[in-house]
Formats: sequence, C-alpha cells, structure tokens
Amino acid sequence: MKKTVLSLTLAASVLALGACSGGDNKTIATSKVGDITVADFNKTSKNLSGSHILSQMLTEKVLADKYKVSDKEIKEAYDATASQFGNDFAQALAESGLTEEGYKDALRVQLLSEKALKDKAFTEADVKKHYEQMKTELNGRHILVADEKTAKEVIAKIKGGAKFADVAKEYSTDTGSAKNGGELGWFSVGAMVDEFNDAAYALPVKTLSEPVKTSYGYHVIEVTDKRDVKGVGSFKDEETNIRTQMLSKLASTGEDQKVLKDIIAKMAKDADIKTSDKELEPAIKALTTTSEEQAKAQEEAVKKAQEKAEKESKDDKAEDTDKK
Repeated sequence: MKKTVLSLTLAASVLALGACSGGDNKTIATSKVGDITVADFNKTSKNLSGSHILSQMLTEKVLADKYKVSDKEIKEAYDATASQFGNDFAQALAESGLTEEGYKDALRVQLLSEKALKDKAFTEADVKKHYEQMKTELNGRHILVADEKTAKEVIAKIKGGAKFADVAKEYSTDTGSAKNGGELGWFSVGAMVDEFNDAAYALPVKTLSEPVKTSYGYHVIEVTDKRDVKGVGSFKDEETNIRTQMLSKLASTGEDQKVLKDIIAKMAKDADIKTSDKELEPAIKALTTTSEEQAKAQEEAVKKAQEKAEKESKDDKAEDTDKK
C-alpha cells in the first residue's frame, strides 16, 4: 500500500494554508450564495489553523538559522514521493489540500528537522558509549517480573541456592525465554531496551544484577559470557553508522518526535520569539515548551483540579451540615 502524502511530512497540509495576497476587499471566489474576499479567507484561515501555520513558519526559521537544506535535497525528496504515486501524484496532492510548492515547503521543514535530530538527539558521549559496547557481545539470561518486591524475592531465592533456570520458569512473565530458563542467547548493543542494555553491559560475568526497571517491568539479569566482536573500525569510521542505528531505534519507539520537540523548543527559546498578536501567543508558548515542562504543567493542572474537587466536596458537606 502506498503511503499518503501527509504521512511523509510534518503537518504538510497546514503549511499549504497560507494567506491570500491582494487587497482585503479583493474577491477571490464568487457564487450565487455569496462571495469570499481576501479578508474573509485570511480571517478564516487564521481562526482555523493560524497557530499551526505560525508554529511551522517559526520552526522553519529557527532550524534554518543553524541547518541548511538545498534545493537539490528537496527535489530528491519530492521526486522520491512522486515516483511512489506515479501518475496519481497530482491527485494525491490535491486530495491532501496541497500544491506542489506547499508540499515542497513541508519537505523543507521535514529535512531541516531530520538534520537537527541527527545533530542533537545524541551527545558524543552517547555515541562513544555505544561504540565501546559494540566491541563486545554478551550471552545472558533474565527473569522478568511485575514489581521490584518480586524481583528482590527472585534474587534472594537464587542467592539462597535455587537454580536460575528453575526460578525463571516459576516467576518470569517473559514466556518466550522463561521456558528456556530465562536464556536470551548472544546479543549485542542496541538489541535490548536502553535500561536493560546498559545494566547488562555494566555487569561482571556470572553476577546477578539488582532489579532493573524498564517499560516491561523489573528484570533480574545475569551475563553468563562475553566475547569480542571482530571487524569493528575506529570511532571515526563507525560514528555515522552508529548515529543512524541509534536514530532508527529512536524512531521505532516513537521517541524521536519527543526528542525533536525538545530540540526545537530549546532553539526557539534561544531565538527569543515574540508576537504582537494576543491570539497567537499560545502557539509561541507551545513551540517553546519542552516535553518535560509540558508534563510538569499537566501534573500541576491535575493536582489543582483534585484540590478544587476536594474543596468543593468539603464545602458541600459543610453546607449540608448547616442545613441540618
């Protein structure tokens, strides 16, 4: 199945909704039921998606100040999508509410965003850590449980003399490895979720880990063997491939969009963006808010709502008491 045009861009359709040029009273559409002027169109466009358009325009300006995208890169990306659709491309653009130029504008933002993500998603220290780990493969086993208390119980049983394999079969919720006594076989850097990966690579051979929390639950890990990986080049030779692998993994979890939002938010803050239009201030605030700040604001909002509900409940009870 072919991808839709919109799935290949960052809010592409929004970028296509630019304001019409010409005098405010200029008529851009006529009908028996009424005409539409430039002023009508621009006002409705602003009300419907003005904040999104401003956000995308500012995103492009912020990113373009540091990164460059050539016309050649845009043409290559455009042609790649066009070839997917063949003769249906013009129709696909029209159905998405896009012109050729609108789509190219969206591609420019997407390509700028990809460059920012590649540049800032990982520090050199992150990449070097990955490089050092890729020189070694691990053979390990684990037991996955729902909570830390159970994980500590598992550790106590094994340290008390129980066989790892038997405890894995009894406790582990990872049914795939549990039937094999928790065995995972040989694995290399990036094969496991980050928390598991780092804990495993830090472990001496035949040493139980403390409970390791991941999105799956709590793991008890044991590395049973290690071996060197042959053919690993110098850091300079491997760096580009490492960054590509790390970005691919980030994208597979959906975390790339969260990281990108934070990158753009920090760059937008540094740009000191302001607007004289009160209606567009929320768009700028959203653009300059990091995911961490957003989460904190949401927590505070929930807390205030709970406090308000508790106060209203107390007031209602006090009022009922007074009536009695």
